Amino acid sequence: MDLKSIIEIAGIIIIAYLFIRFVAAPIIRLIFGIIIFLLILHLLQRLGLDLDKILGGWGINLNLNKLLSGFDWILNPIDYYINKGLSFFKNLWSK
Repeated sequence: MDLKSIIEIAGIIIIAYLFIRFVAAPIIRLIFGIIIFLLILHLLQRLGLDLDKILGGWGINLNLNKLLSGFDWILNPIDYYINKGLSFFKNLWSK
């Protein structure tokens, strides 16, 4: 390998690193943040938190049961694991 090839490879590695660092990583963090927010919101609604009473008109937009009624194929497994986790913690605290 000559010097030109080494410089090209180093340049590609630096560009890839900068792309991942400043473009891909923030997008991935944003997507995971939204997913975590929605899961926490779903868990709180599952435990009985009524956002319509707390937030008024804005609560309708965050009511996942009404908003995501067509996504039962993804919400049912989430509910299953939430119920399993809740029953685990109930059994853990009762003993």
